[in-house]
Amino acid sequence: MSTVPTPPYDLLKPTPSSPAQIQLRKPIDADDPDGPEEPDFPRKPLYREDALWGVGHRSMQEGMLDIRVVAWFGLTVGDYFEVLIKDQKDPKAFDYVREVKSEYLLSVKKADLPEGEVPIFTRVFRSNGQESRTHTILVLIKTTLPGGKDLKFWEAWHSELKLSLEDLPEESIIDKDIVAAGVWCLIEKYPNCRKNDRFTINWAGEEFYYTVSPEDVAHPGPIRVQVPPETIGKGIQDGVIGVGFTVQDVVGNQPGGNYTYSKPYKVRLQTDKKLYKPPVLRVDGEPTTQVDFDTQHNSVFVLKTYVPSYKPKPNPRHAITVVLSIKKGDDTPVEVRLKGVLDTNVEGEEINVPNDIIAKAAGGQERGEILAWVEVHNASGTKLGSSGYAQIFVVGTATKMPAPLVSPMEGTLMPLDTDAAATIPNYEPWNRTWREDLVIRLGKEGGSSVIYTDSRLAGEQGGVRDVLKEDLKQFENKGPFSIFYRVNNGKGLASSIRQSEVVTAEIGVRVIDAPAPIVKYNVNGNLDPKDVKRSVIQMSFPFIGATVGCRIYWNVVGVDPEASDSGSFLIDASTEGPLLTQLWIEVSPSVMRLNLDGSIRCSYSVQKEGTATTPKTYVRSELLNLTVGPLVELSLPRVVEADKVLQDQLHPKNVLNGATLEGNVTNLRPTDEVIFRWEGEFGISITEVTVKGDSGGKVKAVITPDIIALAIRERGNYITVDYRFTRGQITYRSKPLKIKLLLVTALPAPTLNKIENGVFPLLALGSEAKIHVPKWIMIQKDQRMFLTIKGTLNDGSALDEVIYSAEKVTEEEVANGVNVLGPVEQLRNLKPDSILSFIFGVSFAQRDEAETQVPFAKCEYHVQAVPATLPAPAFDANTGPTLNVSGLGYKQGTNVLVAYSGMTTAQDITLEMMLSDGTFAFTALKGLSGGRVTFALTPRFIAQCVGKTLTLRYKVTTGSKVVWSDTQIVKVSPISAEYFPQALINKIADNGAVNLATFGGDPTLTLPIWILIFAGQRVWITLRSLGVAQLNVLANYVVTDTDVTKGLQNIPVSRAWLEALPANRTVVVEVGVALDGSDKEENKQPFKSTTYTISGQLKIDQNYMYLNGVSIKGFPLGRTGADSIGNTQYRQASGGAGGYTYASNNPRVASVDAGGKVTGNAIGTALITVTDKNLTKVSYYVWVSNIYRFVFNNSRLTAREGAAWINTIPWGSYMFDAALYDIQRCYVGSWNYIDSRWASTFVYNQAWTFFEARAGIYGRYAEERYPVMALQSIY
Repeated sequence: MSTVPTPPYDLLKPTPSSPAQIQLRKPIDADDPDGPEEPDFPRKPLYREDALWGVGHRSMQEGMLDIRVVAWFGLTVGDYFEVLIKDQKDPKAFDYVREVKSEYLLSVKKADLPEGEVPIFTRVFRSNGQESRTHTILVLIKTTLPGGKDLKFWEAWHSELKLSLEDLPEESIIDKDIVAAGVWCLIEKYPNCRKNDRFTINWAGEEFYYTVSPEDVAHPGPIRVQVPPETIGKGIQDGVIGVGFTVQDVVGNQPGGNYTYSKPYKVRLQTDKKLYKPPVLRVDGEPTTQVDFDTQHNSVFVLKTYVPSYKPKPNPRHAITVVLSIKKGDDTPVEVRLKGVLDTNVEGEEINVPNDIIAKAAGGQERGEILAWVEVHNASGTKLGSSGYAQIFVVGTATKMPAPLVSPMEGTLMPLDTDAAATIPNYEPWNRTWREDLVIRLGKEGGSSVIYTDSRLAGEQGGVRDVLKEDLKQFENKGPFSIFYRVNNGKGLASSIRQSEVVTAEIGVRVIDAPAPIVKYNVNGNLDPKDVKRSVIQMSFPFIGATVGCRIYWNVVGVDPEASDSGSFLIDASTEGPLLTQLWIEVSPSVMRLNLDGSIRCSYSVQKEGTATTPKTYVRSELLNLTVGPLVELSLPRVVEADKVLQDQLHPKNVLNGATLEGNVTNLRPTDEVIFRWEGEFGISITEVTVKGDSGGKVKAVITPDIIALAIRERGNYITVDYRFTRGQITYRSKPLKIKLLLVTALPAPTLNKIENGVFPLLALGSEAKIHVPKWIMIQKDQRMFLTIKGTLNDGSALDEVIYSAEKVTEEEVANGVNVLGPVEQLRNLKPDSILSFIFGVSFAQRDEAETQVPFAKCEYHVQAVPATLPAPAFDANTGPTLNVSGLGYKQGTNVLVAYSGMTTAQDITLEMMLSDGTFAFTALKGLSGGRVTFALTPRFIAQCVGKTLTLRYKVTTGSKVVWSDTQIVKVSPISAEYFPQALINKIADNGAVNLATFGGDPTLTLPIWILIFAGQRVWITLRSLGVAQLNVLANYVVTDTDVTKGLQNIPVSRAWLEALPANRTVVVEVGVALDGSDKEENKQPFKSTTYTISGQLKIDQNYMYLNGVSIKGFPLGRTGADSIGNTQYRQASGGAGGYTYASNNPRVASVDAGGKVTGNAIGTALITVTDKNLTKVSYYVWVSNIYRFVFNNSRLTAREGAAWINTIPWGSYMFDAALYDIQRCYVGSWNYIDSRWASTFVYNQAWTFFEARAGIYGRYAEERYPVMALQSIY
């Protein structure tokens, strides 16, 4: 198709080509560009192109187009060659042959290239003047971009690419009927639109393609493209989607600018009714479907989910899981499942999406895509349903800022009350002049945040930031928080601030699942510097559950980060399971030196690997708190006025002048200041008293009565007493003593006009109603008083008069008791025969809240309108103003005699029996003509009366007339404890011994039937012993009918409580029974107590056993029978059931014989357990070191050759004296066996150590040749 007139010339082959070309047509004969074409080839355009090949903007390297010229026949140096494009008179590039090659490249500047379909050929002028040229071919040169260069760089899409859906405005709902009718895209003509442009259209996460036809270009209006039904079927079926497209022309050009896709055209799909509503992405609270990571990398990303609620509310709750399908460029989508969130049954949750997950889709100009949906599972893991997809586009570039390194931290847990250090790693982007912030942030959803910031200039890469424990205090016990750093380039743009990856940490209470670490030379929680060699603390981990792949994080926390150490290591086959317990790690010597007279905390965590659906988990050890310095011990504090034996209760009557606290301290100095602490419950009655130390070690302090009174409560108050002192960095604390401050007993009752019996005649009121409360024990100024009068008025309405409501006690009332006038007119109006009550209480705690008051004795009167006219009833035929009787004398019951003149059979006689606790009883009989009737009082009623005052009176009803008798007051005295049976353990008599070794399981307690026993009574049984919390065997137990006939039988007593007591410790069994059936413990009748001595506990010294003497094993001679010094030790059990057996869990390391003798066999640890005939067990640990075997090389070597050989021995070492003396002690003829051998330790100049049986070790000339011996550690 050449149109250029040519002189005669040779035809060059092949036609021009370019390394950057894209083939548009492919002739069958490459030398005939206008001939027949191949019907198909890769990337053949859909619509025929006239050009043979084409190049585009992206094809040109560095703004140049290279044209390939293949070497021609007869090529010689000096030949001239050129390429002509469109204009045959103006070559676009030319050159001369300077060396012979197979091909040459001519480079044409992009600016010199014509646009469109242009002719091109190459021509050669040989050095002899002969011209040759190729066929002229047509090529497509296209430097314009489809859609052009987008100048609206602030928009997150290409502004010239515009797509809509035909007849479907944005936000339209597309249902299955619309899909069935067909959905069409309308794409507006964009700049440089041309045939064979190829659209990539994204519909709901699925892509399909369309090629622009010549008719599309020629036809006015937008290009109409149908969305394939199968594409719709594959994509999101329910939810909001964004439909967008991008374009690539036939030579590979793409739209110019930051973004290559059109603005998403949003519509809602509702084609699958089974799906939940899709989630919505909120960026900093604003809903969106596109994220620009260049400007939003610091934003908070939250998915709002929509799921159904259930009735009833599921228990356990369902879980909502967010699933993200992330695709960037042409990469295969990656699915990420976030940790499930508990569904609170409110039709959806807001779930945070970490920034680093969003960043996975960021990729510069290429727009990434995230499809987000949620799944709901029940507690057993069954999937209940899922939502539609939310389509999210992500543009911009991710930041590479690794998380800071934080110490001390075990996995995610930071210790309480400890300084921390954060190391900032190298990161990008970075500039030394930028602002660099270390940030600690606790964000509470729906609440405020806690933020700590340390701001500096970035400076050099890296660096350490110290964070003080005072600054970390605000994050304690508030759950996980984030630690990260951020940089600000100072340009003031939203994208100026970039944030690192986040370290998740928490400061709180450890959930302990593993035992504390073991530290050598730990004696009673103290490390004495004289015991720790080289100041190197050695620590091991008594945890056998670690498997290969787990990681151990350990911490030793001192006064500050410089005085602390931490580390981690991966568990492999050599350290898994029980092997971990044999491993010792060494701690930096600075920890010991910098914490002298201070303390350290040792701990470890085991990180267990998660799975695809479960997160990593951590097993936390118990903390081991150690002091560093000389050993100081503090005794348990004592309260002098408390129970002399058990020190477990304190009566207010014994501390009217204060309570004396005592303590004993070893190594106490006169310069020490000891602080005693007294602390009651409820945040009241708290004080500290400081006293000077005493070189004798005994200190005491007095707690004043006003502080003690604050602790008095209705049901008693548990007081915690302890003491402490600080020396250097260490605060030494005693164990706390918990002691119960009992309720004040015998609190007085109020009286009205000093009338004390149970009947109040209204005529006794006079002109005033004076209420009096006598002084009470521990009365103090400013205590609060509460007084209420209750009764019934003549009209039937209630009298409820509050006299005192948190009134303060005055100085005058402290001296004389309380006197206050009541409402006399209202009292005059009381209904006859009604009940008048005076309810008085005092808040010893000096609080205004009524619930803090302690109720006093209750005062109740029967209101009597007229004087009594009938004689008082006779109790057991006795009368008098007040009868004092013993309940013991009426255990079979008694009678009340009513006798008066004029008694008839028509009269109803009702006996009223009122107890001092407000209990009433009534019984009625018909009158007798003889004038005497007898009422029986049952033993059960007598039981209710014991220790109380009984008021008796009766009324006689004749027709409508009622006449009351005078009252008879009977005071029934308590019954002495001596008359009640004792509770027996295993039927052992009082003052006997309970030998735990003679039986297995819990012992049982029996209590025989007692006088006045009845069903419904309440029983309390308590065991008390010195220095331990009391054991409540029964509390408020209700007596049954069976108990009444047989007594209390087979009541179990905790063996564990008894085993924990020291040997031969005294135990007191106390019994109390509320004979009146009351559930108030203060009403109980004490029984005679029982005292036992507890013995038979299986005991053995449980301190660590150290076998660290040098011992040689496996020496090839007979043994002398002697043991290695420091390699054996006896430890024998005592107590228990006898028949002891000893066993080692690791006899390879340490074995034990039937007599309790332990022998070290290899370096490591073992647990020795002793068991008695009752199968009771007790254990202790053995640590073995310095176990070796002799290793011989019988070749004759120089000393240096021998030393080199020793260095090749695993765990080998040079000979030393203790090893020689051990084999001499333990093996027959051992020194002769090793005679004349190198021990190979350099001495001086040319002398090395040598051994002879007759001379021992001495220096010998190193170049002599002798056999060699060495030592090898045994593990």
